[in-house]
Amino acid sequence: MSLFSKFKNNLQKTSNFLSSNILNSFKNNKVDKETLEELESILISADISLDVVEKLLNSVRKVKSSNQDIAQTVLETLAKEIEIILKPREKKLLQENDLKSKILIFVGVNGSGKTTTIGKIASQISNKKTLIAACDTFRAAAIDQLKNWAEKSGNDFYKGDPNQDPASVAFKATEKFNKENYDYLIIDTAGRLSNNTNLINQLVKLKKVVTKINTDTVIETILVLDGTNGSNMIKQVDIFGKELDVSSLIITKLDGTAKGGALISIANKYEIPISFIGLGEKPDDLSDFAAKNFSRSILNLEI
Repeated sequence: MSLFSKFKNNLQKTSNFLSSNILNSFKNNKVDKETLEELESILISADISLDVVEKLLNSVRKVKSSNQDIAQTVLETLAKEIEIILKPREKKLLQENDLKSKILIFVGVNGSGKTTTIGKIASQISNKKTLIAACDTFRAAAIDQLKNWAEKSGNDFYKGDPNQDPASVAFKATEKFNKENYDYLIIDTAGRLSNNTNLINQLVKLKKVVTKINTDTVIETILVLDGTNGSNMIKQVDIFGKELDVSSLIITKLDGTAKGGALISIANKYEIPISFIGLGEKPDDLSDFAAKNFSRSILNLEI
């Protein structure tokens, strides 16, 4: 299956909602006040923010009524405008020819799919010596889950003691990473309540510890978001982004929601790259983000 086919097949909840409603609104082949109001309502219902909706409506207003298929033209116009918004956010997290070692710190609220995402990413890394560290020391289930993923992907695993200070676990894991010349260190962190000041402070401390002893290593902080949360993801980007200098976003579970439009809102508001999106349960369903694939898939268009 091609990457575009994967996008199209697994974004059907969003695309079915958007394309069917838009086609129905423009079935009379007119772009007028009434159809534009209907389009506005449809886009907002897909969790696309008002500022983005206004951009999209402005592009559709330029579509001229004629004998052509207006509905199809509107879909094409929207897809192009959405791609323009998304294109600057494309950035691969894993580079096959990357010669530099990397530390990847994963953050996000519990339930966002953070630990599973780490496992999927670890399984995609090839020909690299990788260490996975469990720094959510308060959830035994998360540690066990991460250990299973490490074993499946053939990577090394490090954990501390139950309830140990997460920053001290990260410190020890980083020491091991340096001493044994790993290519990647992947750190899982706690995620209880994004508005919990203690949690954010804990994560800031953990990152400072890792950064202090790895001044020459590329360190990325990756925020994992649950796509089914729709526009509520924006608040999480605000909270984690300000305090932790998030360098990349991963949006999971987009196959299970009609709220895929929220991704566009995030891309429009924040200059943070989107590295992966989750399109299913299998490890290879975590796909590199591609603006054109996404924008055309959610409107049920072909490449």
